[in-house]
Amino acid sequence: MRKLFFLLALATLITETFAQDAKIEGPQKAFQKLTLSWEGPQGKEEPQTFVNFRLDVKFTDPTGKSTVVPGYFAGDGKAGESSATEGSTWRVHLLPLIAGDWQYQARFYQADRAAIASTINEEWGISFHGDTGEFLVAPSEDGAPGFLSKGKLEYKGNHFLQFTDGSYFLKMGANSPEVFLEYAGFDGTDSDRNYPAHLQDWEETDPVWQGGKGKGILGVVNYLQKQGINAHYFLLMNAYGDGKKAYPWTGPDAYYEYDLSKLDQWQQVFDHMIASGLMPQFVLSEQENQSYFESKEGGVFADSRKVYYREMAARFGYLNAVTWNIGEESGWEKEPTYGKAITSEQRRNFAAYLKELLPNKELIVVHNGPSDTDAIFEGLLGDSPYTGISYQGNFEDSFYGYERIKHWREQSALHGKPWVVTYDEPYTNPEFPDLDTWRKNSLWAALMAGGAGVEVYFGSGKDLTIQDYRSYEVYWKTMNLAKSFFLNNNLPFEQMRPMNPSETTGWGLELESDQYVVYLPQGGEGQVVLPAGTYSIYWFDPRLGETYTTGRPVEVPSKEMVWLGEAPHDRQKDWVVLVSGD
Repeated sequence: MRKLFFLLALATLITETFAQDAKIEGPQKAFQKLTLSWEGPQGKEEPQTFVNFRLDVKFTDPTGKSTVVPGYFAGDGKAGESSATEGSTWRVHLLPLIAGDWQYQARFYQADRAAIASTINEEWGISFHGDTGEFLVAPSEDGAPGFLSKGKLEYKGNHFLQFTDGSYFLKMGANSPEVFLEYAGFDGTDSDRNYPAHLQDWEETDPVWQGGKGKGILGVVNYLQKQGINAHYFLLMNAYGDGKKAYPWTGPDAYYEYDLSKLDQWQQVFDHMIASGLMPQFVLSEQENQSYFESKEGGVFADSRKVYYREMAARFGYLNAVTWNIGEESGWEKEPTYGKAITSEQRRNFAAYLKELLPNKELIVVHNGPSDTDAIFEGLLGDSPYTGISYQGNFEDSFYGYERIKHWREQSALHGKPWVVTYDEPYTNPEFPDLDTWRKNSLWAALMAGGAGVEVYFGSGKDLTIQDYRSYEVYWKTMNLAKSFFLNNNLPFEQMRPMNPSETTGWGLELESDQYVVYLPQGGEGQVVLPAGTYSIYWFDPRLGETYTTGRPVEVPSKEMVWLGEAPHDRQKDWVVLVSGD
């Protein structure tokens, strides 16, 4: 009898320990979003819901490695459709990177300011706290769209981001409009922005919400993808900033009250971006509100900022490809309240806090301003949570596009942590930057300096008013030609390094004495120092995308400066020369 009682008690314990209360949704395939939801205590869009509750879920992959992922309050679980402001659904998203058997353990707490507590008391556990379970993840889907077949884009300790499948990422992005999320189709967004020119780009298989909302903004994503653009920079929070209408809350001052339906709708757009191969760059603040939270609450790292970072990481940290930008034009002070300049120590602390919330090795950057200074980056070199920088310069001067990009790439490596350096705002005051100048001094200058990508910026307020991306199609095409040059020629750009100016005319990139790229901003004829060997030479027109061959290979008897020939035509214009060892 005693033995039977022991076995019954053990069976009860096992049942309780492994009771799986989570509802699991998603394809359950590697590289694709998996959602776990629980029914828990009732909550609503009020401060105590987001401050006093905390959901953390520990996931253990088939190799035994564990990762803690933050969760969030999801209202009725379908707020994007229902516009519900309350409910009892609590949710977490996982991006599984390995096929096989996974396990989870939910940790759900309630206490005063539990969401941002530095230490947790297990006595705070309530409701489904302790729930455990298992699920099977199938291998990745080769034909999955966009980034869903590539895995997670991560920082791997070098100057270029790499996907789980081993491929590298060369960014070509849109920096304007930064108010992309000021879309009238989102709940709680007082805007007339509808992107009517891109309704034609929406497709029947694309997601929509509430009877057809979302077609314009999803059409923008489709259009950019078809142009070969693979990134878009925009603000997640511009309360009291330039646009003033994009923020994750129910109002510009309701910074502890997150808008459940709006955030669900944002998520649908971001998921579509990922499936389209378009990386969002989440800019968490801007120059005008860089100290917004601290101005409201005091101190140097406000609790409201911590909750904001946690909510954004919980809702969007699973995305396959993201740039997390601590702030636009950080450190540039125009007025001493919301726009008060944050310090280097604050920049470090903010990034460190965000890094701890994100389950993967993300690209975390910050943006400089104005366009003639980049001093804020000095205090972030070396042992820092930053894995890259979002650089602003002046599109008219190659000093910013080439010299400063190359400088920060080299300095970060010398300090032991190579940065992913991208030219995210080649600043222009006219609406349209001069295409020839921009192509030479911004686009190709940054690439030849070893930069990991470029975004194009449009000035004169167009960064706030653009609704028709077709107006800038010539820029998208020019960027796509540059990206295609590296990809179509199978150039390992992630391994190439800028050459010494004495070794080539123009700007050069080299790969271990095997492949060379020479960019001639002023055209004419090219020269480059080559070691002994046999080389094929090709001329590429960065304006039209045409490639010309010089014919038979060139024999180089010993290391010397080699004449590469003259541009096939339009000698006064810029050209690219590819030299490949045979």
